[in-house]
Amino acid sequence: MAEADGTRALRLTCPPCGEVFTAGDEDTLIRMAVEHARTLHDVKLLDQFSQDELRALVRRENELYWDRIAHLIPSGRLKSVLEEKLCEREREIVAYVVHGFANRAIADRLCISERTVSTHLVNIYDKLGVHSRAELTAMVRASDRIIEAALRADMKPEFGPFVNTNGPKRR
Repeated sequence: MAEADGTRALRLTCPPCGEVFTAGDEDTLIRMAVEHARTLHDVKLLDQFSQDELRALVRRENELYWDRIAHLIPSGRLKSVLEEKLCEREREIVAYVVHGFANRAIADRLCISERTVSTHLVNIYDKLGVHSRAELTAMVRASDRIIEAALRADMKPEFGPFVNTNGPKRR
């Protein structure tokens, strides 16, 4: 994403869930992906890939992405609906909901009460105009996938550390 100063944020997509991470530098982006993989997919990326391999993945995805998407962002930074309408804590709770965590599990992981999670969800539903976890998940998945589907329509199969984590391995 183009930032206000003209630089582009780096991005990395998690293939199993479609979540897109953005950061200003590779190290931050890799830390985000490692934490996401550990927290939501029970995968230890640094046990499977070296820092250099993860950096190469980030570079490859960004080269492909920016070559194909830059002309679609004429006014600079592109923000998702979640970035526009939700605070950081609400986006964090949405990530857990989309990954199928119950309120109790979310509360335990975030060290907050279950009631606080419920209150955040009521606020999230109101801000996004949805009425259930299923609608919330569908909205998030759809918005994450629209650009990704267009970009990947004529590309080779997925690459990266998450490819074989869910389901049978390719031969």
